[in-house]
Amino acid sequence: MPLPGEQTLWLLVVLLLLLWLLTRERGHRIANHERRKPLTEDELGRVVFELARTVDLDGFRHLYLSGAEARELLGEGAAAYMRPRTSGRWLEDEIVEISVRLADQPAYVSSRVDGDGMAWIRVRTATGVEREVPVGRAVRVGLIWRLRDPVGDWAPYGRATATA
Repeated sequence: MPLPGEQTLWLLVVLLLLLWLLTRERGHRIANHERRKPLTEDELGRVVFELARTVDLDGFRHLYLSGAEARELLGEGAAAYMRPRTSGRWLEDEIVEISVRLADQPAYVSSRVDGDGMAWIRVRTATGVEREVPVGRAVRVGLIWRLRDPVGDWAPYGRATATA
């Protein structure tokens, strides 16, 4: 059997390169975020403040209940809770909305979770005026605070109409 010619070898190289281009992974590389575990309301507020100021979508996503945490907290209702979380741009819209509200707020003051579970961040403007910004409904899963639901309807809080 004769050895392939130079033209045949170049054709094989081109075919191998095309095969490599077609089969390589095209997904974007997600930064490896260590999932934060805020133990207090104040720590949850500080983390949300930091993530909203940097508009860190992946870090913000990690503050919400995971599937295992939802099962632990909601039992049979976990599947229904997780279903709408996998589609749409709700998370992007939520972090952008919070970010817009914190844009001119240079200082974090405190946070609290009220009786119905709404988490609030208290911030201070450069002029010293303090105000609160809602960040979603929070729950405890064991010792850790997680966000369960987004604010969603910002109308009662004067929506800034920020979308991702």
